[in-house]
Amino acid sequence: MNSSRAARLGVATLALLVAVAPPAIAATDSATLSNGAELSVTLDPAGSGGTFLIPVGDTDVDVPFTGSASVGEGQPNVHWTYVIDVSGSAGNACGGGLGTILDCEKAAVTNLNTTIVSDGSALDVGLAVFGTNGASADMSSAGGDQPINAPSSPDVNTVIGSVVIGGVNLFMPRAVGSGSTNYTAGLTAASTSVNASAAVSKNVVFLSDGASNTGGGGFNAAVTSLVNADATIFSFAVGAGAACNTGSDGTLQAMADATGGTCTNVANPANLPDIVQNVTATELSSVTLTGATLDSIAPVPPVDGPVTANFSATAADLTPGTHEVCAEATGLGPKSDATSEQTVEACEDVHVFAFSLAPATATNELGVDNEHTVTATVDGPAGMLAGWPVDFAVTGNNAGATGTCSPADCTTDANGEVTFTYEVPVAPSSLGTDMIGATVTIDDETGSLEVEKIWDDTTPPVAMCVPGPNPGGQIPAAPGSGGRAQNPDGFYTISAVDDVWGAVDVDLFVTDDGSGHVFGAFDNPSNIKYTQAPGAEPAQKAGSGAVDWNLKGKGDAVLTAEDGSGNVSDPVDCLVPPAPQ
Repeated sequence: MNSSRAARLGVATLALLVAVAPPAIAATDSATLSNGAELSVTLDPAGSGGTFLIPVGDTDVDVPFTGSASVGEGQPNVHWTYVIDVSGSAGNACGGGLGTILDCEKAAVTNLNTTIVSDGSALDVGLAVFGTNGASADMSSAGGDQPINAPSSPDVNTVIGSVVIGGVNLFMPRAVGSGSTNYTAGLTAASTSVNASAAVSKNVVFLSDGASNTGGGGFNAAVTSLVNADATIFSFAVGAGAACNTGSDGTLQAMADATGGTCTNVANPANLPDIVQNVTATELSSVTLTGATLDSIAPVPPVDGPVTANFSATAADLTPGTHEVCAEATGLGPKSDATSEQTVEACEDVHVFAFSLAPATATNELGVDNEHTVTATVDGPAGMLAGWPVDFAVTGNNAGATGTCSPADCTTDANGEVTFTYEVPVAPSSLGTDMIGATVTIDDETGSLEVEKIWDDTTPPVAMCVPGPNPGGQIPAAPGSGGRAQNPDGFYTISAVDDVWGAVDVDLFVTDDGSGHVFGAFDNPSNIKYTQAPGAEPAQKAGSGAVDWNLKGKGDAVLTAEDGSGNVSDPVDCLVPPAPQ
């Protein structure tokens, strides 16, 4: 086999061609985090509908993937109620030239509301005041009594600014008295705005500069009402004379403890500690893959949302069969709450196929067998081997030859096999090399293979030497007896037959076995007159009548035939007696 042929067989390169097909639908999964943000992940086998062919010569294939993971921003879903102590003691100096304790309380609530607006996670706010009694403020300049409003509304600061000792002046005046400090009344008033809000998270900021000294024993019931509303109380003991654990009808510490909040002593309520926790903030915490290796991702988690991280990955060394690849994205929403963590997972099945064509090369003796069969085989996932169309084509010496498939429609059977059989004429024109190509189509990919078929002729012709006619066209009768002489007159018809080449393409040669001289080439068949003359020089001249050639040699005639492929027959003796001396 020559080197170029060997290279072609090497054993033929599988071409992976992307066919025109609808794009694959990527696997996607999503979930809504507790703060309303969406967490999602998408996984897509790059450039394919999930079907891949293994290149010939390899035992596996690397499958690329692309995908993305994203987390959005949470929805505003927090309520705040500001509760301000407006008893008479709030008229005392706050210190530091900042006005009264009430002035500092109002400044504290105003600053807190500004922080809440900047944070962006609040849905609405309310305000309550308490002294001897308690009341929920009207939070809007619009008609009617409205206990809540958006924190960014200018009306909120207007209401805060209208708070006075003993009540609040806007938008509907409320008078609560200033002669005592009634925690129960303040908590009960806070329930009005808390219950009016549809927010999931509810917070109460409770400010007082003095210990409770009235309430009628209703403190526990008021706290329980807020517990039932899922509210958290952040209480503040304002000024040097206040404490978290003092009071005759409930304490600031008790209300905080009952709701999971905190109580803090603050000398200057205008500077409250940061109690705002953002619930809209999110985080894309991680992206992981199973069945594939993450090659790149940007930006790299953990990263704050809202964000989309695009990634690429490789499922390496996949053998024929079905392989599952999954991408998981984990996120937080709100970011500040570790219990809000969720994970979404998108999985994609990858179907890997191998395509082969056999035999890689084969040689037929044309005169013996003029039929050839190749077998195309698809290997892959169980239950997915049947029905793949395979197109066969013959190129080369017998280009365009047609054949038959089994199954007849040229699609693979349950074992993934389909055969192609073709015949060529038993003729010299069929001799040479064919290339049999096979192209399989599997979903949106095609693979092509090519193997070699050699039609050869190494069988020699069969030569024949039989008594032939004399110039007059008569075949002399054989002698009654005769030593070694077959044909004492030397008239022979020489011919040959071949299993591939016709008579016209087979040359005849006569060798004088006494001198080695070769006569010919002669047409097939030819009539000769051979004379054995041991003392003469070999000679050839045209015959007459039915005799084509007169030949003279020192010994007997030996006939051989050569076909168009260069095959030479076995020698055949044409025996004659020596001429009389």
